[in-house]
Amino acid sequence: MQTLRSCPARGLILSSALRGQRSLRTSWPRRSGTAGGGTTSTIGGLGALQKLREWHANAFSSRFLLFTNVGISLTLSCVGDILEQHLEIYCNEIERFEATRTAHMAISGVTVGVICHYWYKMLDKRLPGRSMRVVAKKIVLDQLICSPIYITVFFVTLGLLERKDRHEVWEEIKEKAWKLYAAEWTVWPVAQFVNFYWIPAHYRIFYDNIISLGYDVLTSKVKHKQSHSHLKKIP
Repeated sequence: MQTLRSCPARGLILSSALRGQRSLRTSWPRRSGTAGGGTTSTIGGLGALQKLREWHANAFSSRFLLFTNVGISLTLSCVGDILEQHLEIYCNEIERFEATRTAHMAISGVTVGVICHYWYKMLDKRLPGRSMRVVAKKIVLDQLICSPIYITVFFVTLGLLERKDRHEVWEEIKEKAWKLYAAEWTVWPVAQFVNFYWIPAHYRIFYDNIISLGYDVLTSKVKHKQSHSHLKKIP
């Protein structure tokens, strides 16, 4: 059998084949790198999910809950008013969209968000637990004490933003507040039973605003026909 030294041509051929094999081996990590890219994407997705969970935990923690509740009230007040205005445009009740009205509603959402935050916090402190007796007391107190405060603050806030004097604000409250308060009794006792019995305390204002959003859109035509001013019911 001939050796490589005795056959230089064969040696060259084998050397070329070995170099080819080495080049193939160096290309393998590139192919495995594609699979690694998929793994990296998966890890990146899990990392984003973990960051979202961390953000959620911080946002609804006791440290930042006030800011979260105010932000939720502001945002959903804006969304509710935008939906209402488009419904009114569709029904030919108003001619065009008014950004100032939505801005005013956003500011009223801030004031209401602060009141809701401390009201629910006080209720849970004074009436702890979720028994039927406790929930019933919370519903009654919410309707008899807090709802009138919500509605009054709502009218006062918009009155200040619309540069009305005290007499105009008071007349508006006397004319319209009782109608909104009466309408509340058709929706909020049941909604607040769910809120106080099932919803965790840190999600209550979020739930409150979701219900209020649907209620506002549903009743906007009636309220604006009654008042001819751009008012929005608050939770």
